[in-house]
Amino acid sequence: MGAADTNPMAVVEVWDRALRAGDWDTARTALADDATYVTLNDEDTTCTNAEEIVGLMRSWKGKVPDVEVVEWETIGSRVLAHLRQPAWDDATWFQVLTVEGGLIRRLEDHPTREAALAAMGDVGA
Repeated sequence: MGAADTNPMAVVEVWDRALRAGDWDTARTALADDATYVTLNDEDTTCTNAEEIVGLMRSWKGKVPDVEVVEWETIGSRVLAHLRQPAWDDATWFQVLTVEGGLIRRLEDHPTREAALAAMGDVGA
């Protein structure tokens, strides 16, 4: 990914743009093969590899409006995203995206910023 290798936010921006464009090949290249995604309150939709994650994102595309990003914050090798889905009564949540080696290795949803930061407690920024 070039310059994105050393910049977690650049990797996440490639991922976000690809999802919004429905560019599934580019989205897939932003993820490590063994990337995981833990959704909020629904262990049944936990994904354990890149293909599952892209498949889940693809299944939602066009069924609900794209998730809106309220704010991004880079903390060490992770990006904290404050997200909003207008179709779900303006539901908001926080997602921690862990980037290693220029690839997203883990996406994890949390109900609050505090919960997300607590999960990131081992980060040495």
